[in-house]
Amino acid sequence: MFHGSCRKISKVLSLALEPISKSDVHYLARIVSSKVIVASKPGYRRCIAVDEVKLCVKGVWVYVWSAVDVDSGELLALEASYSRSCLNALLSLKKALKLCINKPIVIVDKGPWYRWALERLGLEYRCERFGLRNRVERFFRYLKERTMVFHHKMSARDYKQGIRNLNLFLNLFTLYYQTIRMENG
Repeated sequence: MFHGSCRKISKVLSLALEPISKSDVHYLARIVSSKVIVASKPGYRRCIAVDEVKLCVKGVWVYVWSAVDVDSGELLALEASYSRSCLNALLSLKKALKLCINKPIVIVDKGPWYRWALERLGLEYRCERFGLRNRVERFFRYLKERTMVFHHKMSARDYKQGIRNLNLFLNLFTLYYQTIRMENG
């Protein structure tokens, strides 16, 4: 996962409580991450902004896909993959649509991978560079600020483990973003 952070957390908790190993912190993070609910309940969404960002993790490029409700700023989907394709766009959009009771307007950039996925799902969409897409761009700026701490050192034995670890981190980040950060303004 992100062993530098697990090590620091285990040291802090060991000072306050009994000794706790970094592997226990990692295990606890996996349990908490599996219980995370990204958004409260499915609801009406007028418009959602969808985008992806390219991040370097241990020298390997990965793509983080995100969908944000334009009106409330609520994070609807967050997922990592090693490729940027129509199939990845489709999977990300399906994940976001699980939290929509209607078919919202989708705001995307001009990435060629979105058009096929949106048409396949029968969604109305608009391509924009700025405007309503600023919500998702603001989220990515915040995500990049928070992940700079790791200095591209998320550990993994192989590619599959790397994506699992990154998705684990993203689930925990979603919990933080949706609860603690949103409540503090």
